[in-house]
Amino acid sequence: MSLAKMHVVDLLKCMACIGVLVLAPAAVAPNHAVEAYNTVREGQAVMTELSADANAITYWVSEPDGWHAVTTVDTRITDGDDEKHAVVRFSSVLLPGQSQQISVPVAIGEQQQVISIRRVGDQIEVGRVPGSA
Repeated sequence: MSLAKMHVVDLLKCMACIGVLVLAPAAVAPNHAVEAYNTVREGQAVMTELSADANAITYWVSEPDGWHAVTTVDTRITDGDDEKHAVVRFSSVLLPGQSQQISVPVAIGEQQQVISIRRVGDQIEVGRVPGSA
């Protein structure tokens, strides 16, 4: 791989890490803006399509310090015949009533792509915010 291509790949990785917004988990009222939440069992992976080029896979596990919600976002970047992936993983400990939102960068003027993860009582729910993607 040429030095220029290596720099482009490094730049894409950096942009993915910087560009993905993660709003810190916060105790909030239930988010009624989400189309429909999927209830996720412990250890079950659920995939949320954010766009034609971005998917998120979320699962959770119970640990001694709380419930860990783990989300991996894969954004595909195509450049002619070349296809690259910017993959990032987020993990947070959610208490009952807490939620987090994750969004991926989009071009100016496009709808933001957002996934919402929340803990309601003894379950984790995952949904995509409507109007996104």
